[in-house]
Amino acid sequence: MTFEAFYSLYPRKIGKRAAEKSWNRLTKDEQQEALAALPNHLAYWKFKQTEKDYICHPATWLNQGRWEDELEFEKAKKPELPWYSTNELTLKKAAEVGVNPYAGEDWPQLRARISAQMKRLEEQM
Repeated sequence: MTFEAFYSLYPRKIGKRAAEKSWNRLTKDEQQEALAALPNHLAYWKFKQTEKDYICHPATWLNQGRWEDELEFEKAKKPELPWYSTNELTLKKAAEVGVNPYAGEDWPQLRARISAQMKRLEEQM
C-alpha cells in the first residue's frame, strides 16, 4: 500500500509532508498494520463523535504507533430515571430505604414517605 492510500483515508489533512516522512520510516509490515487499523479508528472517531481538531495529525498517529491503540466502543449509558419516575422504581427505592407500602396508600403518599425516610437517613450520616 502507498502513502497516498493512507492519506486519502485519514480524516485530518494536515502536515502531509511530515506524514509522508513518518510513513516512509515505517517497515512494510507496519505500513500494512497501520492501513489495516485505520478503518477501525475511523469508526471509533465517528462513534465517539470526535471533532477533527481532537484527532491527532497523521504524522503523530504514525510516529506514535497509534494504530496499535486499544479502542473501547462502549455504548453510551442511558441516563438513569429518578426513583420517583415510575412505580417500579418507587417500589425499589422503598425497599432500599426500608419503607413498606401501606394497604390503600396511593403512589404520591408512598413517595412522600420514601422522601421523608431518605431525609432521616441523610441526617443520621
